[in-house]
Amino acid sequence: MTTLGATDIYRVEAFDTDDGWWAIKVVGLKFGYTQAANFDEVEEVARDLIACSLDIDETDVGTIVVNETVWS
Repeated sequence: MTTLGATDIYRVEAFDTDDGWWAIKVVGLKFGYTQAANFDEVEEVARDLIACSLDIDETDVGTIVVNETVWS
């Protein structure tokens, strides 16, 4: 697996869990799973997870692309 860095583009999959919460997966990030209370928070929560995982400041996280995905 490729190691992700601060300048990379992060692909995020957001799954509507039908109970008002969103399950979030950061593609390519080991242990890249979290959740958000609503879709508007997905990017912010994903950015926080990426920053914590890479031990960098949130402002140093590269571009985040969120794809809404159907839960299967």
